[in-house]
Amino acid sequence: MNLDDLKNAGDDPDLIPGIYNYCDRWCERCYLSSHCLVFKMEMQETQGSDSRDISNQEFWENLSDMFSLTREMINEMAEEKGIDVESLKEDTNEKIKVDSADVQDHPVSRAADLYFESSHQWLHNNRDRFSEVLSEYEQLINLNINRQGSADSILIIKDLIDIISWYHTMIPVKSKRAVMSSMDEFWDEDDFQNDMNGTAKVVIKCIERSTFAWNGILTQFPDQEEEAMKNLSNLEWLKTNITKYFPNAEKFIRPGFDENISQ
Repeated sequence: MNLDDLKNAGDDPDLIPGIYNYCDRWCERCYLSSHCLVFKMEMQETQGSDSRDISNQEFWENLSDMFSLTREMINEMAEEKGIDVESLKEDTNEKIKVDSADVQDHPVSRAADLYFESSHQWLHNNRDRFSEVLSEYEQLINLNINRQGSADSILIIKDLIDIISWYHTMIPVKSKRAVMSSMDEFWDEDDFQNDMNGTAKVVIKCIERSTFAWNGILTQFPDQEEEAMKNLSNLEWLKTNITKYFPNAEKFIRPGFDENISQ
């Protein structure tokens, strides 16, 4: 892909501008992926099996090319509008960083880290347990014992684990970005439609889906009640802090997701 290809891809009338800014990055499960420029670019650049393998050189070469094209397009657009890119870089260096003490010590960041640590530890400690349970259901299927029920249980358990796994890493990243944006005057252009609210709303959605998954764990693994309740409690604590520090997050309208889009 060259710069002209990138521009042409962005001219697609079916695309929703900015939809990729406030999503959970789970493209495989997104019903609006066909409206996303980032997804479209990724599909064009990763058509071969090797190019989609993060351990393969081609993957990193494609990723590097994509970043280079994006920078080239931004520089070109800035030049057309008479914007000094170098001065913008200097301003960026002065902005709040996600790894700064103010961001890391914020109650929202601490609550997000607490959930990440508890859920990550649970996933690590129970990895073998999951495999054993799934193997037991597979054996029942092979023995023609409750085939449908066993198949359904396998799908449910895999889905619950996938949800917890995906969002437990997304939650601290997005939480700290929301905190960082709240400390950056650059985003104060609107009381509701600003980056801190949009990002905080993504965190809320991650919390809701994770809560659903942990309730499913309570049903599928009754012996995990203590751990599940601890993680549910940590999620609730995070949501309490999100609501406190980002009271207008739910009012943010995410492009595509919170609008009526014809499928």
